[in-house]
Amino acid sequence: MVAPAYVEDTYVDHELSANLDSTFAFEGPEKLLEIWFFKSETDIPKQSEGLRSIPLEKWVKVLDLVSCKILSMKSSKFMDAYLLSESSLFVFPHKLILKTCGTTTTLACLESLFETVNQYVEGIDFNDFNVYKIFYSRRSFMFPDKQKHVHRNWKQEVTLLNKYFQNGKSYIVGDFTSDDHWYLYMAGRDSVPSDENANDNVRDQTFEILMTELNPEKAENFIADRKPGAESLIKESSEQEEHDLGHDMGMQTMCKSKLDSIFDGSNRKLKSHHLPSPSLSDSMELDSDECLKETPTINSDKFKFIHDAFAFSPCGYSSNSISSNNGGYYYTLHITPESGWSYASFETNYPFTKDSNESIVDVLNKVLDIFQPGKFSVTFITESEDTHDKFNFHDLSNCAEDLSEQGYQKQERVLYDLKFGYKLLYLNFTKNKT
Repeated sequence: MVAPAYVEDTYVDHELSANLDSTFAFEGPEKLLEIWFFKSETDIPKQSEGLRSIPLEKWVKVLDLVSCKILSMKSSKFMDAYLLSESSLFVFPHKLILKTCGTTTTLACLESLFETVNQYVEGIDFNDFNVYKIFYSRRSFMFPDKQKHVHRNWKQEVTLLNKYFQNGKSYIVGDFTSDDHWYLYMAGRDSVPSDENANDNVRDQTFEILMTELNPEKAENFIADRKPGAESLIKESSEQEEHDLGHDMGMQTMCKSKLDSIFDGSNRKLKSHHLPSPSLSDSMELDSDECLKETPTINSDKFKFIHDAFAFSPCGYSSNSISSNNGGYYYTLHITPESGWSYASFETNYPFTKDSNESIVDVLNKVLDIFQPGKFSVTFITESEDTHDKFNFHDLSNCAEDLSEQGYQKQERVLYDLKFGYKLLYLNFTKNKT
């Protein structure tokens, strides 16, 4: 096996971090690109380390086309997590996830990305763009006229994606007449049988919470009292390591707002509605026989996370958290706190089960308590139909009663059957005006 490209588990560009000025950043909703070059790590040619063999300087060049920079990087034995000037990049041996906000040009990097993968991933040629799976999604933009390249229009984005990927399918989810709906594109090899997607050990799922109209008092936690430039670059003596206030204040903010303890197992709840009714349908519920079946559970040990966080100047916040002991799991947050277009996002691939430290609704409640948004949407995508995912679908679908106690009213609930055997649950809530 070829060693991963990184030499150390941590990289920080302190000079760039100290001088980064985000005064004019405004568009919070991110463009989310996820490309699976292989089905799993075990499908990578033995002589290759997969995407993790790509060196950092090559990622810098790819990201230049997206118009964002690498602030820092944390690694575990499972993955590399890059904190960017506009959101995040996660690199696994077999896939990558690129999430960028603002006026970044995410899809402009596709050709360079494929050239880089072909150069460093041995034993296979992706010149025909024949990837295993690809997902591209985003919330509706707040300022679509400010976007660049094809990102001004969803139809143009889909047209470009179809030039690179096979068997594409596009979805618009939610109320298209409102300013709060969600887009999804999926593509990949159509020859993959649905039962081949199921993996007894790894369940591919993504849970997102997209929030707007943040409570002003909560948003103030993400306004930094620092200025970009030399005063944000700290080196107290020749013996001490250089550091910068952006990362220092980012970690302070993370701890103060309790974003570092979302998966600590506290406040685990199990209400009566978490027990599925055997009479309900749409594949979101368990029948009476399924309730009795033995199902595999994740490691009962608490997940230990490596955190990386940054407080932007004059405001804004980003963080990546990756598991160090339980596989390639992560969660990431990005906050734009400006009044008038405040926005926060939370995303994770944590393997929620009915026995995990945190239920999916517990995490939803924790995140909502941190930001107290006026509006939010939830997306949950999973390829599995096992008992755990049916519990997750049920819990989310029936959380409206709990959320009504916090003043939220459900606007929409949408369930989709997608390509490759995936299912999508989309929820939209608004807070009652007092």
